[in-house]
Amino acid sequence: MKITRINHMAFNVAGVVPQAREFYTKLLGIPEVPIQFPGAPATIGSDKAFWIQNQRTQMHLIGIPKKGEPREPVNTHVSWYVEDLDVALADIQSAGLEFRQLGEGLGRIIWISDPAGNTIELQQDPETARA
Repeated sequence: MKITRINHMAFNVAGVVPQAREFYTKLLGIPEVPIQFPGAPATIGSDKAFWIQNQRTQMHLIGIPKKGEPREPVNTHVSWYVEDLDVALADIQSAGLEFRQLGEGLGRIIWISDPAGNTIELQQDPETARA
């Protein structure tokens, strides 16, 4: 597996989305950008979450309460782009790691846990995707 660059990091802000939006977009001055999931329309101004972006890196602020499950997408996490998501998934399976997956093809998202239980998200780098 080859990591190419960071995609985004995420903090869970359940219960304080309006205050978090004010903090990040007004105080810190980081622009809010549309939330975009594969196969879903883009949305902005949600009361459940918001995404901000500075240069090429996004931060996802998630207002959905955590359930305490392993590899939980709404947990605080870091998302890395990989050179080839199929290779990354094969490496994960070869290592015997459990994973969660959303979507299909190049747009799918995979979540794993590090040895300490931290959630790690992996996505195909659009700059290295094969057509």
